[in-house]
Amino acid sequence: MKLQHKVTCFYCNKIQAHDFDYPPREGKFTTDETALRCAIHSQFQCSSCKKFHHFSWLYWCEKEQKLICGTCNSPTLKPVSFWGTTYTYCFQCSDCQNEHNDLYYSEFQGTHPWQTKKKRYTKAIINQVDEEENWIPREYREGKSIQLEEALTIPDFALAIRKEKTTVKFHSPLINQEEVNQVEVQNQWELNSSQWIKIVNEISKDDRGDLNRQLIIDPSMWELIGEVKGLRVLDAGCGNGYFSRALAQKGAKVTGVDQSRVFIDYCEKVEQEKKQGIQYLAESMENLNAIDNESYDLIISNIVFIDVLHYRKALIELARVLKPAGRFIWSNLHPVFGRISSIFYRIPMDTPRNEERLYVMIDRYFDSGGTKISWGSMEPIWQFDRTLSEYTSALKEAGFVICEIVEPKPNKDDIKRHPRHLAFDADRIPFFIIYECQKAG
Repeated sequence: MKLQHKVTCFYCNKIQAHDFDYPPREGKFTTDETALRCAIHSQFQCSSCKKFHHFSWLYWCEKEQKLICGTCNSPTLKPVSFWGTTYTYCFQCSDCQNEHNDLYYSEFQGTHPWQTKKKRYTKAIINQVDEEENWIPREYREGKSIQLEEALTIPDFALAIRKEKTTVKFHSPLINQEEVNQVEVQNQWELNSSQWIKIVNEISKDDRGDLNRQLIIDPSMWELIGEVKGLRVLDAGCGNGYFSRALAQKGAKVTGVDQSRVFIDYCEKVEQEKKQGIQYLAESMENLNAIDNESYDLIISNIVFIDVLHYRKALIELARVLKPAGRFIWSNLHPVFGRISSIFYRIPMDTPRNEERLYVMIDRYFDSGGTKISWGSMEPIWQFDRTLSEYTSALKEAGFVICEIVEPKPNKDDIKRHPRHLAFDADRIPFFIIYECQKAG
């Protein structure tokens, strides 16, 4: 399709950003109404299947005077750095038995058939190919050879947009969790605990946690938990203790554990007032030294593992203090849709109408590790993205069997009462996930 208005070629612009002498051509052709391209960066017809393909999916065989596509002759990936990209498609030619690179890298090298004055052998989407001015490098050149791992590493584009479009502040890139210091993780929560208590108490006057817990997570948590009267229950990562108090009110014998001394001091102060018989311990989930083996019938943990550095060690400790066949029910940010870098893309970005959120953008899902972030009045803290398979393998290693997985969503009455928070948002995408697990044996 040829468009009338003049726009610079999409690929010429990309190339010029890395090769200053490269002359951008006019973008005349498009296959999708968005990226306008010049003839050399448009589509070409394969000599074998006769179908048109993106220029980087074809190679030129000088001996046979043919253009062959990657569908007719499958390429391999050759790691090489050039013009801001990290690879070329490399073809083993079945005609001449030599290796050929795709037309993108061939242009970089100066061996593209148009650069060698063989225009008659290539056919663009339309016929006016002779009008194009062809750029030719001063001399033949090779891109920089790189390792495959480097070639496959590209930026998290969803994260880049989130940094620009949301109020969450990023104070570090995503790094391997082994590089994160546990003392720093704990100190950050000591700094933030008081502020978190203040935020939650302002939102929830009736001691029910923040809105996500009230409206999305906790209803499903309670449905899985069921009857707790008379059970010994551990609230692992109890925070301000609201869930511990709810468990005690239902007749459970509760212990709340949190690594933050500020949280535990607050919980003990509330316990002195309410006298529910809850025991609180200032201990990390990774080292429950004050708790004997097989002490609890049930363990719950509510949106905590996003903040836990040594999560595998924590799961092993929780399994140790749980009775055989005891249950472990825990919620977390969804490993896919709730990860730190995901974002609901909106047009316009300031709209209060959630139906104008077009889709969730997710990238680099397999990149797991820690990111230091902050939001609102909170000081920077480390939070951790992990894949679903990393959590499931850690559960198996600790001796847990997954009985059920729930992706909670709000009910219609709550959506009506809280449209900005829930409508066309949490009823479309599961931001949270709940696991019901049982200790083997």
